[in-house]
Amino acid sequence: MIVNVQDIINRMEEFAPLSIKMDGDPTGFQLGDRKQPVHKIMTTLDVRPSVVAEAIDKKVDLILAHHPVMFHAAHNLDLASPQNKMYRDLLTNNISVYASHTNCDKAHGGMNDWLIEELGLNNVRFLDEDDDYSIGRMGDLKESMELVDFAKMVRDAYHLPNLRYVKSDLGQKVKTVAIIGGDAGKFYPEVLKAGADTFITGDVYYHTAHDMMANGLNVVDPGHHVEAIFIKQMAILLNEWKKSNKWDLDIVQSEVDTEPYNFL
Repeated sequence: MIVNVQDIINRMEEFAPLSIKMDGDPTGFQLGDRKQPVHKIMTTLDVRPSVVAEAIDKKVDLILAHHPVMFHAAHNLDLASPQNKMYRDLLTNNISVYASHTNCDKAHGGMNDWLIEELGLNNVRFLDEDDDYSIGRMGDLKESMELVDFAKMVRDAYHLPNLRYVKSDLGQKVKTVAIIGGDAGKFYPEVLKAGADTFITGDVYYHTAHDMMANGLNVVDPGHHVEAIFIKQMAILLNEWKKSNKWDLDIVQSEVDTEPYNFL
């Protein structure tokens, strides 16, 4: 069965409805032609010029990303800007782009479920158990452990070169863990209210880290790029949908590393 961009959008939004995205999140259909037939989809975390070059080389019709390509509106279409040139390259090569961001974070079986599953925690549940969809997940260790040992466990589970951690002023061990992928330090009051002693999230701001410490919360910061788990897990979902819907298309995973940081 030949499908078009809108067919893929429809299935994506059954999985992660736009109605559950966070306010202000510019997620959803980003660029292209909704009526265009799709023969090949590429999953990626970010849409960067190097990723677009990869998509062109692989003859991709649709890029399915976690991070929206248009976080900020273009003020002009001057092709001296790498971002504008990237838009031109996408349109010239008939490549559409769809992003599933905070709605994917909240979705059942989405980003934060993928991340917490990698840690093998028990009693996995919503961060906010009163809602049908929650931005985060929580789980329990079988036995409590020292923060430094838990941080090493997170580093190894996500195959990271390193990470940062913040030790609570209370100095408690790790037992109940909350996780929100990406940059979610602002949610730490909700994490404390939910009863977690340790919070995993990326891009923790210096002064927010101090506030977390003072309020008795351990923090493990694996960075933002940990969400690259989207590339593999979204491809798995697409292949399941391809099989059940008899879609005639191929799914490939981006091989470009979009981590902007280098580590010593």
